[in-house]
Amino acid sequence: MQAEDRPIHFSTELIHPPKRHEKTALQRLYFELSQTRGAAYDSTDFTPPGPPKFYSKRGKKSQSLALFLPDRFVIVEEWCDMSLAEFLDKTESVADRVIAELGIGPIAIQTATIRTTFALTHFDDARAFLLDRACCQTGRIAPHFNRPILVGGLRFVLPETPEHPGTLHVTIESFQKSLNEVYVEVKGIFPNQRIDRTGLATLRSNMLSVRAFISDSVYPFLDQYDSPEEGLV
Repeated sequence: MQAEDRPIHFSTELIHPPKRHEKTALQRLYFELSQTRGAAYDSTDFTPPGPPKFYSKRGKKSQSLALFLPDRFVIVEEWCDMSLAEFLDKTESVADRVIAELGIGPIAIQTATIRTTFALTHFDDARAFLLDRACCQTGRIAPHFNRPILVGGLRFVLPETPEHPGTLHVTIESFQKSLNEVYVEVKGIFPNQRIDRTGLATLRSNMLSVRAFISDSVYPFLDQYDSPEEGLV
């Protein structure tokens, strides 16, 4: 399996005590972010029924979003064209201005999500790799489902432990947009936080722990099955 993965999504959801946001406060925040390097957005949308949002679109698919709900704000890079380090810098800058301009209380819960893909070396079809090679389901699915499989994979929920903070929701699937790539999503949920403007480095460390789990745990788990002796399909 190729060791270099291809991240396609970064996001973090920052949950705080509920507070109603006035449009004028959001407009002031948008201006402040426009003056902050790496944190500016191109447009706003305050039209119901969706939540207020700031956004930028680049190319055919890449977009940046900041969504504002009464009890949380969400920072998203979809089909991301920036590195994780750049996203983390942006997250800290945006969170700092949001806390200051909207006057929200400390962040109590953070979710941190990374979606990425790994290219297979010895398999042409990620469905066969995951279902037949990793899960040993050759010939056991089709007789019961009687339909072709478009996407198949695995899902895990790993609870927080004293050594490993945060609950991890792990999805490993064949990637519908590329036959020989495995799609991986890891979402970390970090409760019992109390993050204010002086503790924004915690947002970074939580996101990095999700990244480390993908590199140090998910990759070697998958790589053990991507071997030539049983692989070519």
